[in-house]
Amino acid sequence: MKKIIYIAMVCLTAGLFASCTQYNFDDTGLANGKHETTMWDYFKGDKYNWELLCEMTERAGLVPLFQGTSRYGKDFTFFGPTSHSIRRYLLDNGMETVADMPVADCRTFILNCVLPGRRVMLDDFKEGVKSSDPSTPIGKGGEQVQMASGKRLWIYTFREAYNNVPGKGPLRIHLVSPATTQTTDVASCNIETLTGVVHSLDYNFKLTDF
Repeated sequence: MKKIIYIAMVCLTAGLFASCTQYNFDDTGLANGKHETTMWDYFKGDKYNWELLCEMTERAGLVPLFQGTSRYGKDFTFFGPTSHSIRRYLLDNGMETVADMPVADCRTFILNCVLPGRRVMLDDFKEGVKSSDPSTPIGKGGEQVQMASGKRLWIYTFREAYNNVPGKGPLRIHLVSPATTQTTDVASCNIETLTGVVHSLDYNFKLTDF
């Protein structure tokens, strides 16, 4: 089974009373989310999940970002959209390949997902509660952050229920855009590389959600 899918399954099922912090798997299958490589090489090594992101990155001229040689350095957190999300964007907009996407859009979509200056792991995010008011997307707790593109997101963690018992399930990361009011979930977390931390976004994520 493909790597990201496996990580997500472990985070959401096997880790019933634990968080993704303890259940990330690399190519060896060991419980270790650390990769002794750059984020760029990590993405390049998993074509199933990240091939289209790599194409977007090259088109946007942002390869140095993931190599750790850009002005953002090696201390940033990336909420990664997988090829599934990018492919759906292409289909929804009548495009066939990433080469059909405007360069500026590729750049914006990627920088929307970059939290600069911080390597933030699952347990480092602040817990919160989603808003119960449809007109107010930001709930209680959590933290509002500014992404590299200038967009703002409200990020919080919440421990799901298990067997109908509140707060006994896995801890998950949720991202809310005040601008679009869309909520996005992290499917796989705490992927550590030499040039930053990756949290893989759910397959339901749309590039325009941020």
